[in-house]
Formats: sequence, C-alpha cells, structure tokens
Amino acid sequence: MPDEPDPPRKNYGFKDRDFKRDNAASSGLPPLPTAKELAIMAGPVAKHGQAATGARKADDPNDIYAVLDENRSVEKKLGLNEVEIRELKSRRKRDYWTLLIGGNLAIVGAVALSGFNLISVIFGLSGLIVFSLGATWIMWQVMDKY
Repeated sequence: MPDEPDPPRKNYGFKDRDFKRDNAASSGLPPLPTAKELAIMAGPVAKHGQAATGARKADDPNDIYAVLDENRSVEKKLGLNEVEIRELKSRRKRDYWTLLIGGNLAIVGAVALSGFNLISVIFGLSGLIVFSLGATWIMWQVMDKY
C-alpha cells in the first residue's frame, strides 16, 4: 500500500479588517483636527504651578488659572486658608491613672472579700506592688515611643 500524501500545511494569520468610521466628516463639515494641530491650538506647555507665557486667556471661561485665582481669593476672604495649630491633649496620663487606681482598687477589693488574714494581706500588698510597677513600666515604654 502506498503512503497517502500529507495534506497541505495550514497557514494561520489575521484577516484584513474593514473599519467603518462612525464619526466620519459629513460633506459640509471641515475635517477633524489631528493631535498635532490640537497641541498647537492649546498653546505653550505650562511649568508646574504656573501658567505658561501666553496661556492665560482673559475671555476663556474654562481657564484653570483664572478659576484657581478666583477660588484662592474667596478662600482668603472667608478666612479658610488660615491654619490653626492646636495642642492636642494626650489621654495617656488619664488612662495611666485610671488603670493604676482601678487595678489597685480591684486588688484591695479582692483582699477585702477574701478576708483579712496575714497571708491574703501579704499577697495583696505584693500584688499592689507588682501591678503598680508593671503598669508604670508599660505606660512609660508606651509614652517614650510617642
């Protein structure tokens, strides 16, 4: 039996596309300007924060520099551009004393509820010392970092 010949090789590729222009110029209108023509019409390039020479147009209602100047004048008139620096009170001191007094009262209350004998009083005093020193050390570390 003779071998069958190989089929011809398939060539894959993109087919040519025909694009229909939706905004094609009608017969009475001039052609749309190109990007280069639009850039020339826009004028010179502005540096950061200032208008380029010749960029300000007095009769242009959309001139960004005129709008910004108008906004700044309104802010100055209303006093909105004034910055008040207030010193914020830290709540760390209040939190420290609340924690220290509340914790010590809890330890004293636990000793009072368990009854006043020598062992419970000694454990209560040692608890007061350990709690007070620990809370002070922790709050000192926290306040030192901020």
